[in-house]
Amino acid sequence: MGSPDSYDIHALEVSPQLVLDTCKERVSCGFCGKSVKFFCYYCYKPVAGLEGRLPQIRLPFKLDVVKHPNELDGKSTAVHAKIVAPQDVDIITFTDTCLDGVDVQTTALLFPGPDAQDVAEMDMTSIERVVVIDGTWSQAKAMMRNCSQLQRMQKVTIKPRRTRFWRFQNVDDQYLATIEAIYFLYRDSVGSNYNGEYDALMYFYKYFYEHIQSEYASQPERCFNHRHQKNYIEYDSAAPNPNVRLTKPDTVAKVNYDFDDLELGNMFGGADPE
Repeated sequence: MGSPDSYDIHALEVSPQLVLDTCKERVSCGFCGKSVKFFCYYCYKPVAGLEGRLPQIRLPFKLDVVKHPNELDGKSTAVHAKIVAPQDVDIITFTDTCLDGVDVQTTALLFPGPDAQDVAEMDMTSIERVVVIDGTWSQAKAMMRNCSQLQRMQKVTIKPRRTRFWRFQNVDDQYLATIEAIYFLYRDSVGSNYNGEYDALMYFYKYFYEHIQSEYASQPERCFNHRHQKNYIEYDSAAPNPNVRLTKPDTVAKVNYDFDDLELGNMFGGADPE
């Protein structure tokens, strides 16, 4: 069996650039005072200039994102889901007892494995909540070992896709960013009846992806990380960013983005398999 194709991120029915490009500078969070660009990773609130301008959706079942305590807040793409679906998403820092109050009979765990059932082939009406682990593969396995509630939950999975993630991963390209996995969890649960109703989950992710693509298209003399998936930068289709100044044509340089400034995220599945 060959590697699955990349999904069409450009087909997502969201247009974040029109709104997010208006955020030119970092500002202080109105709740905790931390310097942020689009939203606060600690308070899970958008900056004042984006209030009322971001998509807000409801989800058919609740989502608990259980984050490993050693994961940096500013690397988590799972926060994107909390920003656009605040009423249905909770982010929990992992402890051995953090899920003690959860009903395992009506809760599923998004986790790959031979005993995991594809959500596209399930009747999800009996599922009230899905838990997603946010951390590296090694961290996720450790959390599974240390939490009896996670072990008792029914495992579900999604169909394989090639990630669009911009960070280099020391694993194959089927390891999705956390928000990609969350998005396809909800999309696959609908099946053939899907009509774009959860595309907003990918609002920030699409923006960051297209931002990186356009900056490299504007500066073709720069090389993307050679360890990333082949042909990651779509030079023929990415729209060049007119605000980027080109460097000298005989210069070859590797772009070093300020990832914290862009508010980028962590991967689903992890970068450190044992």
